[in-house]
This record gives sequence, C-alpha cells and structure tokens, in this order.
Amino acid sequence: MALADAWLSGQLGGVLETGTMERLVAYTHAPFYLVFGRWQLAGELGTAFYGTAIGYVTYAIAKQVTTRRNAVLAAGAVVFWPSIVYRSVVIQREVLVALSMLTTVWVALRLTQPNRLYEHFPEEDVWRTAHWTKRLPATDIALLLVAVGVIYITRKENLAVVGISLVVALALRNRDVPWRFVVVGGLLLPVLAYFTLNFADFVGGSTALTPAGLDRFAHLRARGGSAYLTDLHYRSWLDIALYAPVKIVYFLFSPLPWQVDSLTDLLAGVSGWGLFVATLLSGRGFVLLRAHPEKRATLAAYAISGITAYAIIEMNSGAAFRRRIQFVPIILLLAVVALTSVSFRQRSDQATRESIVSAETESTTTMRRD
Repeated sequence: MALADAWLSGQLGGVLETGTMERLVAYTHAPFYLVFGRWQLAGELGTAFYGTAIGYVTYAIAKQVTTRRNAVLAAGAVVFWPSIVYRSVVIQREVLVALSMLTTVWVALRLTQPNRLYEHFPEEDVWRTAHWTKRLPATDIALLLVAVGVIYITRKENLAVVGISLVVALALRNRDVPWRFVVVGGLLLPVLAYFTLNFADFVGGSTALTPAGLDRFAHLRARGGSAYLTDLHYRSWLDIALYAPVKIVYFLFSPLPWQVDSLTDLLAGVSGWGLFVATLLSGRGFVLLRAHPEKRATLAAYAISGITAYAIIEMNSGAAFRRRIQFVPIILLLAVVALTSVSFRQRSDQATRESIVSAETESTTTMRRD
C-alpha cells in the first residue's frame, strides 16, 4: 500500500525498508493496490492473478506433451485445486515461487528439442558449441532469466532443482551427439557439488549438508501443532534414504487422516487425499507419454528431485501444504493424461462391442428373413 501511495505521489524509489524478498512481493502486488485502492482485497486479487497464471503455465507445459484438450483439463484441474485456490488468496511468496518454478520447467521442455543442425553440416557442426541454444528463442531465455531471478530472491535453495532440470533437458537436447551428451550430463556434478559446498548459504544458516546438519535443519521446522514425525532423526545417509519414502508420503499427502483434529485440518486433508489419488494415476500417465521420452524425463527430473529434497527437510504439514503446490501441477497433468486415456479406451471398446452386436443382429435378422 505504501509503495502504491508513493507511486501516486511521483516517488519511485527509497520507499521500502524491508528485505529483498518482501520488496519483490510488494512490487508485484503494488499495481493492484494502485488500481483497486488501499484494501487488503486488492493484494489478494494480485495473488489470485498470479495463482491463475499457474494454470496458464500448466497449460503451456501440457501442450508440450499431450493434446490441447488434455492441456485445458490439466489447467482447469490446477486452477481449481483446493491447495492452489487457498494459496492464491493469501498474500505470501508461495504462488510467485510456484509460478517461477513452473516457468523454468516450460523452458526446460522446449530445450529438449534436439539440435539437428549437424545433419546439415556433418563435418563442421561437431565443433560448433554455439549451436547448442541456437533454436531457443530470445523470449524463452528472457523468461528463464526472470524466473531464475525470482527464485533466487524468494527461495534460492530451489535453484538446485532448477539446475538439475535444465541440465537433464540440455543433455537430452544433445542426445544425438554423444560427446555433447556426456559433457552436458557431466554438468550435474558441478551443480550438485556447488549446492553441497554452499548448502548453508542456500538455507540461510550455518547448517552443513551432512546427516546431522539435515536433521538439525528439519527439526527447526518441526514446530507447532502441525509438526509430524518429530521422533525421527537422521544419523547417517542410510537413514535419510530409508526414511525418504515415508517423508515423501507425509510431504505430499498430509495432513493424513490420523493427523486431523480440526475442521481446518480436514479441509486441508481433502487436498492431500485427492493428491494421493492423482499420484496413483500419474504413474500410468507417465507411461503414456512414451512418445516424448525426453520431455517426460525432464518432468521426472523436476518432480522427483524437488519432492524428495523438500520431503527430507520438511516436518510440518502446514508448510508442506504450502510448498507442494510447486509440484502439484505436474502430478495433476500426468493424472489427467491417465484418466482421459482410460475414458477414451472405454468408449472405443464400447463402440467396438456395439458394432459387433449390431453386425450379429443384422446377420441373424437376414438369416431369419432368408
């Protein structure tokens, strides 16, 4: 509100004495206060606008791997999904984080288009590294840079997930040139090494990327009545690996039925339980994307790395409810692909059966007439 008032009075800078993240949220919402006035509803409309944009980005992602009809259905499911609807009227950074993360996924999917220039220059192109991004439009690069900038300001630990997704996409883009595939795939090592060595900087503390450090960081988040698995502790990397499946279940689907003790928990639980069904369907949807192996591999790299990383360090169902909206659109997209394929197959089988019955009836009637 203060920023909008300053703009109206002609003052453009030096208004906000806040952190960079809060300043970004203020700048992205101030235009709505400028238009609708000094109401909290104006800021909520701003968040709702960015929340609705998540549906559009989901549509753009889905168009890369499935039909327009499925893309529309996936976008609709995302826009009206309970957790995304709820987060889309609360003035926080979560919607901006999710929108930026999904934008990087969209660009990553476009990156997977193989660079086939070497087919036209078989002797020359092998040595041309400049062609690696030749076919990627400047607008895509600009969007990627903006999205990465927003992620760095709002939740920079997510850059590890973005890095993994982009490296996988680039490696698959160059899959037809073996040496490039190996070189780009090898970029995963420095990406992960940098994150490992600078883990404390990413999470904003002095925690090292060790089992003890992760355990300390996770338990710092296990506060309040929404905390779960508080008796669980990491003493080795084996503990982290063994507990990961359980932690993933809690991260994606909490509050689980035995955690519900209020109406708020029940309403939040409906979203998690619905997501459980969608996750079961998503496996089939992933298989059905066999026509786009490189794109489904990129989606898998994003979802698996992100969900696993968050699950390991998350121990609060309220925070999990907020932060999983970054991955819900991918799960719902795969679930929609699975559901529409079942529906189509049932109709096809029914049509086949009806044609057979019709043929049998026609032949019987003809024989009787004869």
